[in-house]
Amino acid sequence: MDRSRVSSQIERERAMYSDTDKFVDLDFEQRVRQAAYHLWEKDGRPWGREKDYWFEALAQELAAREKGDGNNNARRATGT
Repeated sequence: MDRSRVSSQIERERAMYSDTDKFVDLDFEQRVRQAAYHLWEKDGRPWGREKDYWFEALAQELAAREKGDGNNNARRATGT
């Protein structure tokens, strides 16, 4: 593949993803982060399992979002 085609492809991809920040739900991400942290803390902070807790918290928050109570799930994970 020649340089001009590669450069053109890169520019198209940059343009396509340049305005994706508007699709990011920072509150949701923060709830996942907090829930994952609290789950990890509750289990005694096991080394090397960060992704397990992240995906567990993500699943919980997505389920809560589907039910319409996304703000309450992080509190449930901590038991508060």
